[in-house]
Amino acid sequence: MSVEKVSWSQAAAEEPSLRRTVTAASIGNFVEWYEFAVYGVVAAFISNAMFPSGDPTAAMLNTWAAYGIAFLVRPVGGVLLARLGDRYGRRHILYVTITLMSIATFAIALIPSFATIGIAAPILLICARIAQGIAAGGELAGAAAFLYEHAPAHRRARMISFLGVSTFCATVLGSTLGTVLTVVLPAEAMQSWGWRVVFATALPLGFVGLYIRRSLTETPEFQQMHAQRDTTAAPGSESFWLAMRQNRRAILLYLGFGTFYSIAIYVSVAAYLAYMLANGFPKEAALTINTVAGLTIIVGILLTGGLGDRIGRKPILIGGASAMAVAVVPTFLLGSTGTFALGLLGALIFVIPLSVFLTPAVINVVELFPAKVRVTAGTAAYNITVIIGGFMPFVAVWLTEATGSHLAFPAFVAAMAILALAVVVVWYREPEADLASTQAEGEGRR
Repeated sequence: MSVEKVSWSQAAAEEPSLRRTVTAASIGNFVEWYEFAVYGVVAAFISNAMFPSGDPTAAMLNTWAAYGIAFLVRPVGGVLLARLGDRYGRRHILYVTITLMSIATFAIALIPSFATIGIAAPILLICARIAQGIAAGGELAGAAAFLYEHAPAHRRARMISFLGVSTFCATVLGSTLGTVLTVVLPAEAMQSWGWRVVFATALPLGFVGLYIRRSLTETPEFQQMHAQRDTTAAPGSESFWLAMRQNRRAILLYLGFGTFYSIAIYVSVAAYLAYMLANGFPKEAALTINTVAGLTIIVGILLTGGLGDRIGRKPILIGGASAMAVAVVPTFLLGSTGTFALGLLGALIFVIPLSVFLTPAVINVVELFPAKVRVTAGTAAYNITVIIGGFMPFVAVWLTEATGSHLAFPAFVAAMAILALAVVVVWYREPEADLASTQAEGEGRR
């Protein structure tokens, strides 16, 4: 196979366009995930405002049930939006997701309290969370496909890595803003209107993201596919179920290791924090460790995101899963010490390999599937893993109660890492054509 070499002048001409593409996709992704994440930061205030105050426990359970509904509808929303992306173009899905997410998030800030409108308050909250879930369901695979198809073969992992960076930047900002408001505002003000501020920021952020995304051009791969289609079928016109049947091996392969990715994300952003708090860590110390862990993931992705372009995806998936399988139980043991330094060490020995594992996991959401159903099949596979990850709080509580051991859940996570490792070792194959192209283009730049 002959591959055309890329000159330095051509590479220099392409660079500004690639930077704009990465910026547009990443900033939009940042806005999406900030708006999706802030709900958890102010859940206690939502509970008091949107549900009857007579039973605080029931109110909090209802609040988290409304939170979980967004995860349940993500596959449905993802498939609906993905069909749009496969049929009409990748950029269209990016316009729709950011618009829908921004409006739905801003709407939460405007919902009157239960004391004002009664049962209509939680109903409106659930409707807004459903809209958020639909938007979130299409965002990652749509943005990943957009970047993947714009990127040169030798830079695909590097470009997609910025989606991971923007996601964790959003999580850190959401957590920081919620914490600052809680500390700065009196309790009455925070309950009355302060918690609504984190949702009200959605509209201006959404306008910024949509403005940045307005100039996106369609991917060359989709344009070529669109130009070559026959007169009886448009790209993406194949039925959803046909797409699933034709790609079931790739879907099952992604489920095999992508499920562990979703579980590992839950451990890094929520489970370890909850475990530290339950084991006597001061709230300020636990939140600080959680924030440092998030920042470490961002730095880790920036440093290693392009590694998959140089050595391939498989070695990184194997190394990351292996390291986390070994680290997760010691992580939780250190998280029970109540000592800041040891708690931080526990977080770092898990999130550092996670930051390396993350980019190859995300790129495979789209790389495993052919262009004509790339967003549809990738979205379906990814959102199934997200639902599984969304049930991890229940699994963690159930395992702890059933076994009487706080190490039961980390042992479960280690077992899932070993399963992911086995799937990658036995069934995963590098995208050979892309690797050949990568090597050839690399030679052309020397």
